[in-house]
Amino acid sequence: MEGFEVEFCRACKNALIPIEDLKHEILKILEDKTWNARRSHERIKIGIAACPNACSSPQIKDFGVIGFIKPSVDPEKCNSCKACLKACKENAINFNSFPAFNENCIGCGDCMRACKTGAIRGESYFKVLAGGRLGRHPRFAEVVAVVKDEKEVLRVFEEVLRISYEKNKRFSYIDNSLEILRERIKSSALSEVNNGLDG
Repeated sequence: MEGFEVEFCRACKNALIPIEDLKHEILKILEDKTWNARRSHERIKIGIAACPNACSSPQIKDFGVIGFIKPSVDPEKCNSCKACLKACKENAINFNSFPAFNENCIGCGDCMRACKTGAIRGESYFKVLAGGRLGRHPRFAEVVAVVKDEKEVLRVFEEVLRISYEKNKRFSYIDNSLEILRERIKSSALSEVNNGLDG
């Protein structure tokens, strides 16, 4: 695993996805790999977060994952208490008889945790990012896929590594790395991968 920096968020009350299996699989992929890096900025960096708070800062890594939910409401369980509305920091809930989620929703799960009747549930997803870096010319990683299956996350991760090895450069320092990755995702058999948040 020489030449890589891997950062996983700590388990906390905000976690929306279990990351232990994903952690194990990523470390397994890297265990027999080496990357020639003399300095920290030359290392390939990976960050995995179990919620949109993104404690492990996947937005500034070559490869990152952020867990989130797509919330839904069971109107029969909703008592219209508006606890979800008060808990939402994103102004992402329109409330008539019961909550409806708008485009501001980041899938943090605050509404779900605030709901005392269990009317709000969330389906878990992984937002996969790539191309982030710090330093002289910093940039945020961009979303390259949204997937439900951990295996699809790992397949995108392996593609990020493959591109880095092919170009002999850290993924985030390859001029057209995101375009290459998106094209490979599009043309591959990544059955569950979406190139955005829709779907």
